[in-house]
Amino acid sequence: MDKQLQRLRQFRERMPHYRAVLDLAERLLSEKCRLKDPEGTGTFTVDPVKAKIQMEEGFPYLRPADAPLNSSQRGEYFSCLLRGLEEINPAKFQSLQKTMEKKNFELVPFWNRLLQNQLSERTLEEELGSEGSLLFFFLVQTLKPFFENLAKRWNSNLEDLSWTQGYCPFCGGFAGMAEIRKEGKRILHCLFCGTAWEYPRMKCPYCQNEEQEQLTYFQVEGEAENRVDICLACRHYLKTIDSRETDGPLDFEVEDYLTLHLDHLAQEEGYIRPSKLFVDVR
Repeated sequence: MDKQLQRLRQFRERMPHYRAVLDLAERLLSEKCRLKDPEGTGTFTVDPVKAKIQMEEGFPYLRPADAPLNSSQRGEYFSCLLRGLEEINPAKFQSLQKTMEKKNFELVPFWNRLLQNQLSERTLEEELGSEGSLLFFFLVQTLKPFFENLAKRWNSNLEDLSWTQGYCPFCGGFAGMAEIRKEGKRILHCLFCGTAWEYPRMKCPYCQNEEQEQLTYFQVEGEAENRVDICLACRHYLKTIDSRETDGPLDFEVEDYLTLHLDHLAQEEGYIRPSKLFVDVR
Protein backbone atom coordinates (compact mmCIF):
# COMPACT_ATOMS: atom_id res chain seq x y z
CA MET A 1 0.00 0.00 0.00
CA ASP A 2 2.94 2.36 0.61
CA LYS A 3 3.79 2.38 -3.10
CA GLN A 4 0.19 3.19 -4.02
CA LEU A 5 0.06 6.07 -1.54
CA GLN A 6 3.38 7.37 -2.82
CA ARG A 7 2.02 7.30 -6.37
CA LEU A 8 -1.02 9.31 -5.26
CA ARG A 9 1.21 11.92 -3.65
CA GLN A 10 3.39 12.24 -6.75
CA PHE A 11 0.42 12.81 -9.01
CA ARG A 12 -1.16 15.24 -6.59
CA GLU A 13 1.60 17.72 -7.43
CA ARG A 14 0.99 17.25 -11.15
CA MET A 15 -2.80 17.55 -10.88
CA PRO A 16 -3.51 20.66 -8.76
CA HIS A 17 -7.16 20.76 -9.87
CA TYR A 18 -7.72 17.35 -8.26
CA ARG A 19 -5.64 17.91 -5.14
CA ALA A 20 -8.62 17.91 -2.76
CA VAL A 21 -9.94 14.68 -4.29
CA LEU A 22 -6.54 13.00 -4.11
CA ASP A 23 -6.09 14.12 -0.50
CA LEU A 24 -9.38 12.41 0.31
CA ALA A 25 -8.40 9.33 -1.72
CA GLU A 26 -5.17 9.00 0.27
CA ARG A 27 -7.11 9.16 3.52
CA LEU A 28 -9.64 6.58 2.34
CA LEU A 29 -6.96 4.14 1.20
CA SER A 30 -5.06 4.53 4.47
CA GLU A 31 -8.17 3.80 6.51
CA LYS A 32 -9.05 0.80 4.35
CA CYS A 33 -5.57 -0.60 4.87
CA ARG A 34 -6.23 -0.62 8.63
CA LEU A 35 -9.34 -2.70 8.06
CA LYS A 36 -7.32 -5.68 6.84
CA ASP A 37 -9.71 -8.46 7.79
CA PRO A 38 -13.21 -7.10 8.44
CA GLU A 39 -15.22 -8.99 11.00
CA GLY A 40 -18.43 -10.62 9.95
CA THR A 41 -16.98 -12.43 6.93
CA GLY A 42 -15.72 -15.44 8.85
CA THR A 43 -18.91 -17.39 8.05
CA PHE A 44 -18.29 -17.05 4.32
CA THR A 45 -17.32 -20.31 2.65
CA VAL A 46 -16.69 -21.00 -1.02
CA ASP A 47 -18.29 -23.92 -2.84
CA PRO A 48 -16.08 -24.70 -5.90
CA VAL A 49 -18.81 -26.82 -7.50
CA LYS A 50 -21.34 -24.03 -7.18
CA ALA A 51 -18.74 -21.56 -8.50
CA LYS A 52 -18.14 -23.65 -11.63
CA ILE A 53 -21.84 -24.06 -12.36
CA GLN A 54 -22.57 -20.38 -11.74
CA MET A 55 -19.75 -19.26 -14.02
CA GLU A 56 -20.71 -21.67 -16.80
CA GLU A 57 -24.22 -20.24 -16.75
CA GLY A 58 -23.06 -16.63 -16.63
CA PHE A 59 -24.16 -15.90 -13.05
CA PRO A 60 -21.90 -14.12 -10.52
CA TYR A 61 -21.03 -16.24 -7.51
CA LEU A 62 -22.46 -13.90 -4.89
CA ARG A 63 -25.62 -11.86 -4.70
CA PRO A 64 -24.40 -8.66 -3.00
CA ALA A 65 -27.49 -8.51 -0.79
CA ASP A 66 -26.62 -11.99 0.58
CA ALA A 67 -23.06 -11.08 1.62
CA PRO A 68 -22.26 -11.71 5.32
CA LEU A 69 -21.53 -8.18 6.51
CA ASN A 70 -21.14 -6.81 10.01
CA SER A 71 -23.55 -3.85 10.28
CA SER A 72 -21.97 -2.30 13.37
CA GLN A 73 -18.48 -2.47 11.90
CA ARG A 74 -19.74 -0.95 8.64
CA GLY A 75 -21.28 1.89 10.63
CA GLU A 76 -18.05 2.53 12.51
CA TYR A 77 -16.09 2.52 9.27
CA PHE A 78 -18.56 4.92 7.62
CA SER A 79 -18.14 7.34 10.55
CA CYS A 80 -14.38 6.99 10.31
CA LEU A 81 -14.40 7.93 6.62
CA LEU A 82 -16.62 10.94 7.30
CA ARG A 83 -14.18 12.12 9.96
CA GLY A 84 -11.52 12.03 7.27
CA LEU A 85 -13.69 14.27 5.10
CA GLU A 86 -14.19 16.62 8.05
CA GLU A 87 -10.44 17.01 8.50
CA ILE A 88 -9.71 17.52 4.80
CA ASN A 89 -12.74 19.60 3.80
CA PRO A 90 -14.72 20.89 6.81
CA ALA A 91 -17.14 22.91 4.68
CA LYS A 92 -18.07 19.92 2.55
CA PHE A 93 -18.47 17.77 5.64
CA GLN A 94 -20.80 20.30 7.25
CA SER A 95 -22.91 20.50 4.11
CA LEU A 96 -23.17 16.72 3.91
CA GLN A 97 -23.98 16.46 7.63
CA LYS A 98 -26.78 19.01 7.32
CA THR A 99 -28.27 17.12 4.38
CA MET A 100 -28.21 13.84 6.29
CA GLU A 101 -29.85 15.41 9.35
CA LYS A 102 -32.47 17.24 7.30
CA LYS A 103 -33.47 14.07 5.44
CA ASN A 104 -33.32 11.86 8.57
CA PHE A 105 -30.78 9.71 6.79
CA GLU A 106 -30.37 6.14 8.08
CA LEU A 107 -27.44 4.03 6.92
CA VAL A 108 -28.79 0.47 6.91
CA PRO A 109 -31.84 1.06 4.66
CA PHE A 110 -29.67 2.83 2.08
CA TRP A 111 -27.01 0.10 2.20
CA ASN A 112 -29.74 -2.48 1.67
CA ARG A 113 -31.07 -0.64 -1.35
CA LEU A 114 -27.58 -0.32 -2.78
CA LEU A 115 -26.82 -4.03 -2.34
CA GLN A 116 -30.20 -4.92 -3.86
CA ASN A 117 -29.20 -2.80 -6.89
CA GLN A 118 -32.03 -0.37 -6.23
CA LEU A 119 -29.86 2.68 -5.62
CA SER A 120 -27.69 4.69 -7.97
CA GLU A 121 -25.80 7.94 -7.73
CA ARG A 122 -28.50 9.64 -9.78
CA THR A 123 -31.41 8.44 -7.65
CA LEU A 124 -29.64 9.53 -4.47
CA GLU A 125 -29.11 12.99 -5.96
CA GLU A 126 -32.82 13.15 -6.75
CA GLU A 127 -33.71 12.18 -3.18
CA LEU A 128 -31.14 14.19 -1.23
CA GLY A 129 -30.09 16.99 -3.54
CA SER A 130 -26.57 18.05 -4.54
CA GLU A 131 -24.89 16.12 -1.69
CA GLY A 132 -26.43 12.85 -2.84
CA SER A 133 -23.50 12.12 -5.14
CA LEU A 134 -20.98 12.50 -2.33
CA LEU A 135 -23.04 10.36 0.02
CA PHE A 136 -23.31 7.63 -2.62
CA PHE A 137 -19.53 7.68 -2.91
CA PHE A 138 -19.10 7.16 0.85
CA LEU A 139 -21.71 4.39 0.96
CA VAL A 140 -19.78 2.51 -1.71
CA GLN A 141 -16.39 3.16 -0.13
CA THR A 142 -17.61 1.78 3.20
CA LEU A 143 -18.61 -1.53 1.62
CA LYS A 144 -15.54 -2.07 -0.56
CA PRO A 145 -13.08 -3.54 2.00
CA PHE A 146 -15.67 -6.11 3.09
CA PHE A 147 -16.29 -7.26 -0.48
CA GLU A 148 -12.59 -7.23 -1.33
CA ASN A 149 -11.98 -9.59 1.59
CA LEU A 150 -14.74 -11.94 0.41
CA ALA A 151 -13.47 -11.87 -3.17
CA LYS A 152 -9.95 -12.78 -2.06
CA ARG A 153 -11.29 -15.87 -0.30
CA TRP A 154 -13.30 -16.78 -3.38
CA ASN A 155 -10.34 -16.37 -5.73
CA SER A 156 -8.06 -18.41 -3.50
CA ASN A 157 -10.43 -21.38 -3.81
CA LEU A 158 -10.53 -21.39 -7.61
CA GLU A 159 -7.68 -22.85 -9.60
CA ASP A 160 -8.88 -21.65 -12.99
CA LEU A 161 -11.02 -18.58 -13.58
CA SER A 162 -12.90 -18.98 -16.87
CA TRP A 163 -15.43 -16.23 -17.45
CA THR A 164 -16.79 -14.68 -20.64
CA GLN A 165 -19.02 -11.89 -19.32
CA GLY A 166 -18.31 -8.16 -19.08
CA TYR A 167 -19.34 -7.97 -15.42
CA CYS A 168 -17.56 -9.31 -12.36
CA PRO A 169 -17.73 -13.09 -11.88
CA PHE A 170 -17.79 -12.71 -8.11
CA CYS A 171 -20.13 -9.83 -7.22
CA GLY A 172 -21.67 -8.90 -10.57
CA GLY A 173 -20.18 -5.41 -10.49
CA PHE A 174 -19.70 -3.65 -13.81
CA ALA A 175 -16.14 -3.39 -15.09
CA GLY A 176 -14.64 -0.22 -13.64
CA MET A 177 -11.37 -0.11 -15.57
CA ALA A 178 -9.45 -2.20 -18.09
CA GLU A 179 -5.82 -3.13 -18.54
CA ILE A 180 -3.76 -4.19 -21.54
CA ARG A 181 -1.14 -6.72 -20.49
CA LYS A 182 1.61 -8.64 -22.24
CA GLU A 183 0.68 -10.21 -25.56
CA GLY A 184 -2.13 -7.68 -25.84
CA LYS A 185 -4.48 -9.40 -23.40
CA ARG A 186 -7.29 -7.23 -22.09
CA ILE A 187 -8.09 -7.57 -18.38
CA LEU A 188 -11.20 -6.04 -16.82
CA HIS A 189 -11.13 -4.87 -13.20
CA CYS A 190 -14.05 -4.67 -10.78
CA LEU A 191 -13.45 -1.58 -8.67
CA PHE A 192 -15.93 -2.76 -6.04
CA CYS A 193 -14.40 -6.10 -4.99
CA GLY A 194 -11.05 -6.04 -6.82
CA THR A 195 -11.62 -9.10 -9.03
CA ALA A 196 -9.90 -9.16 -12.44
CA TRP A 197 -10.69 -11.32 -15.49
CA GLU A 198 -9.76 -11.57 -19.17
CA TYR A 199 -12.13 -10.20 -21.82
CA PRO A 200 -11.94 -9.77 -25.63
CA ARG A 201 -10.37 -6.49 -26.72
CA MET A 202 -12.85 -5.80 -29.51
CA LYS A 203 -16.04 -6.26 -27.53
CA CYS A 204 -17.98 -3.82 -25.35
CA PRO A 205 -18.31 -5.21 -21.80
CA TYR A 206 -21.52 -3.23 -21.29
CA CYS A 207 -23.63 -4.11 -24.37
CA GLN A 208 -21.51 -6.91 -25.94
CA ASN A 209 -21.26 -4.98 -29.20
CA GLU A 210 -18.56 -6.44 -31.48
CA GLU A 211 -18.97 -4.16 -34.51
CA GLN A 212 -15.45 -2.78 -34.91
CA GLU A 213 -16.58 0.45 -36.56
CA GLN A 214 -18.55 1.25 -33.39
CA LEU A 215 -15.66 0.56 -31.03
CA THR A 216 -13.05 3.28 -30.76
CA TYR A 217 -10.91 5.12 -28.22
CA PHE A 218 -9.16 8.41 -27.51
CA GLN A 219 -5.95 9.35 -25.75
CA VAL A 220 -4.52 12.48 -24.21
CA GLU A 221 -1.26 13.76 -25.60
CA GLY A 222 1.68 12.75 -23.45
CA GLU A 223 -0.14 9.82 -21.81
CA ALA A 224 0.93 6.81 -23.85
CA GLU A 225 -0.19 4.39 -21.13
CA ASN A 226 -3.74 5.75 -20.78
CA ARG A 227 -6.70 5.66 -23.13
CA VAL A 228 -10.49 5.68 -23.01
CA ASP A 229 -12.33 2.90 -24.85
CA ILE A 230 -15.68 3.99 -26.26
CA CYS A 231 -18.69 2.10 -27.58
CA LEU A 232 -20.73 4.17 -30.02
CA ALA A 233 -23.61 1.71 -29.76
CA CYS A 234 -24.38 2.14 -26.03
CA ARG A 235 -22.37 5.36 -25.40
CA HIS A 236 -20.46 3.86 -22.47
CA TYR A 237 -16.76 4.42 -21.90
CA LEU A 238 -14.07 2.46 -20.08
CA LYS A 239 -10.74 3.86 -18.93
CA THR A 240 -7.89 1.58 -19.96
CA ILE A 241 -4.25 1.43 -18.92
CA ASP A 242 -1.55 -0.25 -20.97
CA SER A 243 0.50 -1.79 -18.17
CA ARG A 244 3.25 -2.58 -20.69
CA GLU A 245 4.02 1.14 -20.54
CA THR A 246 4.22 1.30 -16.73
CA ASP A 247 6.65 0.19 -14.04
CA GLY A 248 5.51 -2.49 -11.64
CA PRO A 249 2.01 -3.77 -10.74
CA LEU A 250 -0.86 -1.29 -10.61
CA ASP A 251 -3.59 -0.73 -8.05
CA PHE A 252 -6.64 0.08 -10.16
CA GLU A 253 -8.47 1.82 -7.36
CA VAL A 254 -5.57 4.28 -7.27
CA GLU A 255 -5.46 4.50 -11.06
CA ASP A 256 -9.15 5.35 -11.13
CA TYR A 257 -8.42 8.44 -9.04
CA LEU A 258 -5.34 9.36 -11.09
CA THR A 259 -7.33 9.31 -14.33
CA LEU A 260 -10.22 11.53 -13.22
CA HIS A 261 -9.40 13.92 -16.04
CA LEU A 262 -10.26 11.16 -18.52
CA ASP A 263 -13.71 10.80 -16.90
CA HIS A 264 -14.21 14.53 -17.34
CA LEU A 265 -13.21 14.45 -21.02
CA ALA A 266 -15.37 11.41 -21.80
CA GLN A 267 -18.42 12.81 -20.02
CA GLU A 268 -18.01 16.14 -21.76
CA GLU A 269 -18.46 14.26 -25.02
CA GLY A 270 -21.64 12.60 -23.75
CA TYR A 271 -20.25 9.19 -22.80
CA ILE A 272 -21.28 7.55 -19.55
CA ARG A 273 -20.38 4.92 -16.97
CA PRO A 274 -23.03 2.42 -15.82
CA SER A 275 -25.44 4.15 -13.46
CA LYS A 276 -25.71 1.18 -11.09
CA LEU A 277 -23.00 -0.81 -9.35
CA PHE A 278 -24.18 -4.27 -10.39
CA VAL A 279 -25.60 -5.98 -13.43
CA ASP A 280 -29.19 -7.25 -13.17
CA VAL A 281 -28.93 -11.00 -13.67
CA ARG A 282 -32.05 -13.15 -13.34
